[in-house]
Amino acid sequence: MTSAINWNLEGIIMAENNVKSKEKTIHDGVSPINIPEEENENKVFQILWEYLVPSYGKAQTAQGEIIRIAGRVQHEFLDNGCINWDEDFQKMLDAFLKYLQLGNGFNDKDLKVAEVLVQLLKENGDKGFIDNRLTTVLCSCAMAWIKQNPEVIEPLKAEYNR
Repeated sequence: MTSAINWNLEGIIMAENNVKSKEKTIHDGVSPINIPEEENENKVFQILWEYLVPSYGKAQTAQGEIIRIAGRVQHEFLDNGCINWDEDFQKMLDAFLKYLQLGNGFNDKDLKVAEVLVQLLKENGDKGFIDNRLTTVLCSCAMAWIKQNPEVIEPLKAEYNR
């Protein structure tokens, strides 16, 4: 019996050490944020996600939160089939549009396009229609806004819980 307990404790300690070694480096909340030079937009988005979005909770910068929103919406569409789609996702998309207006925000023409995009995502989410092109454009908008706003901006007060 004692050897089984020791083996289990060793396994827990090994697992704990393994988790500690996998902790990710996250943005310090102060330094300018630069978009990596990479042609693959999906890879750039993933790099930004890993750097700006904490393992849990909301991001400490507007740049991190806009990436978090786009990533959460994309995940809900592509990985969950909108099964968990609710009012919180709609509020996240509303916040997304507010972020696009902060700092060096989108011009009127691009903002109108983003508004149409958000409306289509809301409608598709409600109906469970999956279109990866819409979520790809959402992620591209987030990255374009960050490129225009490398200096850290405080995140907005979230009106959503996700």
